[in-house]
Amino acid sequence: MASFRKRGTSWQYRIHYIDRRTGDKKEAVASGFKSKGEAKAAAAEMERKIKRGFDPGSADQTLSDYLEWWFETYKKGTATYGTEKNIQKHINMLTNRIGYMGLKEIARPNYQKFINELSKDYSKSTIQRMNATISEAFKEAMDLDLMHKNPAARVNYPKTEKAKAKKKFLELEQYLELIKHAQNDWKEEFPHYLYITHLLVATGARIGEICALALSDINLEDKTLNIEKTLVREDGVYVVKPTTKTGQSGERVIALDDFTIEKVKEWIRIRSEWIMKLKKRPDFLFINPIGELVKMPNYGDMLKTLCKRHGMMHVTPHMFRHTHETILWESEVADINYIGARLGDVDKSILLNTYGHMSKRSEQLNNEKVNNFMRNWLEKIE
Repeated sequence: MASFRKRGTSWQYRIHYIDRRTGDKKEAVASGFKSKGEAKAAAAEMERKIKRGFDPGSADQTLSDYLEWWFETYKKGTATYGTEKNIQKHINMLTNRIGYMGLKEIARPNYQKFINELSKDYSKSTIQRMNATISEAFKEAMDLDLMHKNPAARVNYPKTEKAKAKKKFLELEQYLELIKHAQNDWKEEFPHYLYITHLLVATGARIGEICALALSDINLEDKTLNIEKTLVREDGVYVVKPTTKTGQSGERVIALDDFTIEKVKEWIRIRSEWIMKLKKRPDFLFINPIGELVKMPNYGDMLKTLCKRHGMMHVTPHMFRHTHETILWESEVADINYIGARLGDVDKSILLNTYGHMSKRSEQLNNEKVNNFMRNWLEKIE
């Protein structure tokens, strides 16, 4: 609620409010208005801004402080975990370099200089995505009268040399080499990592989806795997959430070949032996010897160490997804419906809608092709 009083020949307004970030009581005061009506109009506009989260006492804040406030007020809790993480990454790209500057100091020349420096470390597409985020934040600052112009509205993106593309998949022979090393290094002490690898390459599933699997997601009789959730890290805690990688629900049921079914049975026997020694009864399919769920970084670090120890190129969990695509093509599976549905690929799902639904007979034939290829190919490691 604003109060007004005349001071000499001009009017002043005074607004009492609560700082949303600290909970402290504060007041905003402005003077020099020619009439009470002019003071009322200015006070109403300030109250509107305060309701939206603006703190009048922060008009001279740094760029870092403003972007932190903007994220907490307008972005946190309004998007998916991955989107929020990207926004924070974009903010850090800016604040790590010029976050100390006052918000009012940011103008097109020094912002363009920042973009030029950034181009030495990041690709053009990454800088463009970052700039879109920062531009949105600056637009809000303009609306709150914290900035007069948006320095991110018009920028020039320097030309950068294209970095040599890193290989994103394993050739089938390379995978055979890796899985042999994994068997030698992990079978006795770290079997959970070995069987995760088997399931990753046999299904094309994402590592978060594999880590989130429950024992009930495996149907040994029907030889199927149900994928409907994924493991994510939010605020330092790992939680299971529905996967949104296929259509609206994200759920998909995929067939498992005979070789992989046998590997899953082996793992379940090992898992059962571990659980017999524990008081807890974990629901997750993949656990470590003390019954804890296996997290994505745990597996990623072990895989990195394995490759380094044996002089192999650096392999990431996601690369097994591309290896599985190779398996599908080598199995002579050319049905885009089957591939898209099996991988849960959003882009391919668009193609599925275009080309229609595949028949049950087609699905059975494709499953058999994969089954035959896996049986013949993986005989080499038996």
